[in-house]
Amino acid sequence: MLTKYIIAFVVGGLICLVGQALIDYTKLTPARILVSFVVAGVVLTGIGLYEPIVEFAGAGATVPLIGFGY
Repeated sequence: MLTKYIIAFVVGGLICLVGQALIDYTKLTPARILVSFVVAGVVLTGIGLYEPIVEFAGAGATVPLIGFGY
């Protein structure tokens, strides 16, 4: 059970790391990044790539904003 928490923490952290990197290294506004995450969730779900991530990471993949598109 502890490993599920660790996996969720790491995957959620990686998703947040991508968002922070976009804020720090691009000129995108936070609103555009948020919309991009939701759209990425929709696209990844539509082509069937996000479901395996959700099954692997659980809440680590559904709680961050990209999970809203899922």
